[in-house]
Amino acid sequence: EAITWAWELLTKVYKLPEDRLYITYFEGNDQVPCDTEALEYWKKFVPESRILPFDAKDNFWEMGDVGPCGPCSEIHFDRIGGRDASA
Repeated sequence: EAITWAWELLTKVYKLPEDRLYITYFEGNDQVPCDTEALEYWKKFVPESRILPFDAKDNFWEMGDVGPCGPCSEIHFDRIGGRDASA
């Protein structure tokens, strides 16, 4: 639900142009698998060319050595536009 809500907020309420939004998701590592659930869900809204895999430094949250943790997904806005900002 969070992905749908975020997309609707940004594109329907704030009216941000859909073609300037890029998505990141956790690509996985030797301890935690790729977040394919988020990847597949984002494909409903964004072309796969604008959905980018990132490592644990950028797309995995932790609360210290113990406690809640997990993969995350982020939405980025290309403020310049008119280009492929995925490169």
